[in-house]
Amino acid sequence: MKNNFDIDAYLRQAEAQFSGFDGDSDFDGNTDLDLGFDGDYGADGDYYEVEGGRTAPVARKQPSPYQVSITNSTVTPLTATLFGMNQFLLTPNFGSAVGITVIPSQTNVSYLELLQQSASQPFETSLIRFQSTNTAQITQIVTITSKDANGQLCQIPLITQSYFSANQFQSGILDVPYAVKIDGNTNLQFTVLGSTTLVITMFPAEKANISRNLNGQGALQQYASPSVAVAAMPVYVAPRSMRPKVRQIGG
Repeated sequence: MKNNFDIDAYLRQAEAQFSGFDGDSDFDGNTDLDLGFDGDYGADGDYYEVEGGRTAPVARKQPSPYQVSITNSTVTPLTATLFGMNQFLLTPNFGSAVGITVIPSQTNVSYLELLQQSASQPFETSLIRFQSTNTAQITQIVTITSKDANGQLCQIPLITQSYFSANQFQSGILDVPYAVKIDGNTNLQFTVLGSTTLVITMFPAEKANISRNLNGQGALQQYASPSVAVAAMPVYVAPRSMRPKVRQIGG
């Protein structure tokens, strides 16, 4: 008995699993599949016409984060560098000190792939999560550097400790709701303490992918806020002596 391999069905299944295509039975086989893995058709937050001539926003897809594990195999603090392909692609260890290893958490992705894609498909973060069993590691300052080929340079220190909440339950996790644009000109540098591993998870708010234009979509893919539990910000309650006095009138 001969088994026929349905390539169209296979692609629809792959699209549903990886980029949010819902496998609608109205799919006619002539529409280009969005193999850019950027999300549902129309999931860029634009408004589209619906029944009755009305327009409605299309719900944005949850972001699929980029996650890397940075390990210092020595006993002394070392400087790690993330991204900045235009400056560090051809440098030893991609800009990080010898003794630092940077490995994406996804087993089928190399750091070289992530580094190069960050230049060709830049993204902006909505939330950055730092995790380490060494609690002193997650509050190390992160220096964000952007250098243009015309020589202009901009550096911003990200004071991660200022985002630490006394209300959070796990001391080894720090969530930083910070928007930083990652492209070929931008890199992150920070100290990794001796014999320490740091896991950084970056949730994209937006990602640019010019190949989306081939499907008639805009190059900019926008994502919803990540559905992750974050520590609540402390609520200030004024002392009783400072609260306004309320006089009760009547019985």
